[in-house]
Amino acid sequence: MLENQIGKRYAEALSETITDVAVLEKALESLIAFNDALKIEKQLPRFFEHPSISREKKKIVVQEICGRLQVDEKVSNMMVMLNERGKILYLAKIVEYFEKAVDRRLNRTRVHVTSAYPLAAENTERLKTALNKILGKTILIDTEVDESLIGGIMLRIGDQVADDTIRNRLENLKRTIEKEEVA
Repeated sequence: MLENQIGKRYAEALSETITDVAVLEKALESLIAFNDALKIEKQLPRFFEHPSISREKKKIVVQEICGRLQVDEKVSNMMVMLNERGKILYLAKIVEYFEKAVDRRLNRTRVHVTSAYPLAAENTERLKTALNKILGKTILIDTEVDESLIGGIMLRIGDQVADDTIRNRLENLKRTIEKEEVA
């Protein structure tokens, strides 16, 4: 709960300070890159949470990472501020909320598509076009393959799920049969 509040507060503050759309996109990429660095280099989270390491040493590491990743100045300043306030380990939530803020400002919607088999590029484009017409927003699609679905696709748009997979149909059929047997 606390990490959601912190993530939302910092994400919205950063979003409000950026007026240029190109800078907004670059800031999102920078935040994601910094967050990925924290995930990949397993020692970094322990370094930042260690109480005996001074904030100044941590600040030097933050600035070095920002320099290597060529992070935007506003993002770099925010990362230094997060370090000073001991909030850098909340970066994953900040990225999550900042991505939502960027999408809102750019009138975009992210759609997660899970299918039993890889989708052809033309099918992905047709789906993107159809969803664009329905939702009236620019659609960003990321795909995942899950062979346990057997066939069909599952769409996740925010907290809504449309499941038209064979696995789901079989589970529904099973529940229906079980209800009839009880009756």
